[in-house]
Amino acid sequence: MLTLLTFPPSFDTPSHSPFCTKAIALLHLSGEAWQPKYLTNPTKMPLGRLPVLRTQDGQTIPDSAHIQAYLETKGHEFDKGLSQQDRAHSHALIRMTEQHLTAGMAHERWLRNDCWPTVRSAFFGELPAVLRLPIATMMRAKVRRGLTSHGIAQFSEEDRLTRLGKDLSAIKATLNGKPFLFADHPTAADAAIAPVLDMIRNLPCDTGLRRLVQENAALMAYVHRARAALYPQ
Repeated sequence: MLTLLTFPPSFDTPSHSPFCTKAIALLHLSGEAWQPKYLTNPTKMPLGRLPVLRTQDGQTIPDSAHIQAYLETKGHEFDKGLSQQDRAHSHALIRMTEQHLTAGMAHERWLRNDCWPTVRSAFFGELPAVLRLPIATMMRAKVRRGLTSHGIAQFSEEDRLTRLGKDLSAIKATLNGKPFLFADHPTAADAAIAPVLDMIRNLPCDTGLRRLVQENAALMAYVHRARAALYPQ
């Protein structure tokens, strides 16, 4: 049986990482037998992060894109039936979401003072009390440096929402009334993108980004369809 090393669930999603949730969705779509193993400290993992897939023969495969590629070598075609143009569009939309919209979601979770206490409790609550605050504070500072280097943390709230709103508009335009992004069934793009939208709508405090998703009927309906199709029950 395959084993997915993943961050644990939080905020009504199968993992508090969108990349772990993407891997979970891909495994669910593949039909492979698998089990989760929840970790909170990925520092000893390949690449120093999660998810990591452990195969029956002892391979460890880090990164959700590498996990997808491994599953595809086993015959699971996540973009079956898509044209070359749609595959290119899917690739671009995934990269937009993973490199930009996910950073916007992380900004709201980690850097907003009204969200941070709930996030800290969810992500670090199982640590021993003596370690909880110093480790959470250290990780928050690390995330702040990363998001500042990325650029998303340097913008004003208005600029950030304008930029992220364009990402959401691109997703909505791609849906264009379809049940899923590129077909009447989930594809790789849905596995990558729907969890990010789901995590934005479930942000633990009221933010402009959360409202952009929650007040968009098309995106909310899509998230509910995707949850039913992509998350193990």
